[in-house]
Amino acid sequence: MSAFPSSPRIAALVLAGGTGSRMGGCDKPLLPLSKTQTVLDYVLAALRPHCAALALSANGDASRFAAWNLPVLPDTQADMGPLAGILEGLRWAESQNCSVLITVPGDTPFIPADLPQLLLPAPAVAVSDNRQHHLVASWPTACRPALEDWLKQPDHKDKLRIRCFAATLGVRDVVFPAHTPDLFFNINTPDEYAYARKLVHEGLTHV
Repeated sequence: MSAFPSSPRIAALVLAGGTGSRMGGCDKPLLPLSKTQTVLDYVLAALRPHCAALALSANGDASRFAAWNLPVLPDTQADMGPLAGILEGLRWAESQNCSVLITVPGDTPFIPADLPQLLLPAPAVAVSDNRQHHLVASWPTACRPALEDWLKQPDHKDKLRIRCFAATLGVRDVVFPAHTPDLFFNINTPDEYAYARKLVHEGLTHV
């Protein structure tokens, strides 16, 4: 929980449902980065001190995440992409009496340790190297009805684009300074996984 009493009650959702096709179909959050910690452990370490509630977004057998003792939220509209996961997260965050939901991909182990605070007030999106990271964002739980309505629209080319929905909320950019490794580096390939392990071995991360 945040040490700042004026801060809103924050929930965080780790989006752990990617197919990992370029990694042979593995669950990237479950990849080991050190002898004792996985990619998911690194992500949770940054979120846990600031958040009143944590959950994972993933389809399939939830038991693979049992070691973390966290709620696993499946998408009820899996064909809607990440926005469906965000919608389930907003519904869950409301049930936890939280007014803000932080979303983070499960394959980004080097996010800043104070990320949730830096993304307040919501809605906000992280930006680094002139690139918006639309899955690294804060969402007011009050936007849940708007997202439900958005996903009920007839299909159009922008319907499943997170940035397009976020724009309707007036999302603001939070620019992060240049950093090595990039704070929002994500693991997509075996080479990137090897690079992440090398950084951990050399002690160049925040965990």
